[in-house]
Amino acid sequence: MNHGANWRADLKAVHAIARREVIRFLRAKSRIVASVAMPLIWFCAFGLGLGSAFGMKHGEIGYAEFLAPGIVAMTVLFAATFSGMSIIVDKEFGILKELLVAPISRVSLVLGKLLGGMATSLIRAILIVILFCVMLEIEMGVLEYCGVFVVVCLIAIGFGGLAIAIATRMESMEGFGLIVELIVMPIFFLSGAFFPVEGLPGWFSTVVVLNPLTYGVDGLRLLMIGAGSFSLLHDFGVLIVFDLVVVLFAAYLFGKG
Repeated sequence: MNHGANWRADLKAVHAIARREVIRFLRAKSRIVASVAMPLIWFCAFGLGLGSAFGMKHGEIGYAEFLAPGIVAMTVLFAATFSGMSIIVDKEFGILKELLVAPISRVSLVLGKLLGGMATSLIRAILIVILFCVMLEIEMGVLEYCGVFVVVCLIAIGFGGLAIAIATRMESMEGFGLIVELIVMPIFFLSGAFFPVEGLPGWFSTVVVLNPLTYGVDGLRLLMIGAGSFSLLHDFGVLIVFDLVVVLFAAYLFGKG
């Protein structure tokens, strides 16, 4: 009976924390606008601007189509990592202390934050994917759309967990922002979002292959335009393992914080 009560309490905590994160996002209209505007600016500057100016192509695929899945991954990456700022806010207002002394597991607290961040990332991704499909006339079936949303969720959980792990050791939003930017930008630029991963120099290729976002970008590219460097099963496998390791690590640090 006691174990059943604990499970129910944990599930209620996960739902409440996730719901709070989603409501926060939906109430901030500027965040919704910015979450769509910024990826479009990147896409126009690199995909339509530089891609057209230098006549870049990937085989028979235009550079704009090649870049689109990478911009979707970027949107999710940035949304997931900067959602960790809510941990800093909760620290400043004393909410985090109340959560930590509550009779619920640390894993449920982390899962609540992750599911809330995943939901907001999914909202952003849906908007961007629909825009790209209209702009570039990309045709996807129901299974491809579902696959895209699964990849988006896996990226959001993994890098949201990384953001939580970092946030538990930080005391200010400024410090958190600097550390996350220092980590996130290399992860994005070394993920194959801007270039194919085949034919890279040895050391550079190793860095790209070790980057978990590489497999998120590759999975999105396979599903959206049918071009990828690995199999979809391989991409899913790497992302799932990455998510499990990061979530457990974040839960450990969250409990100690």
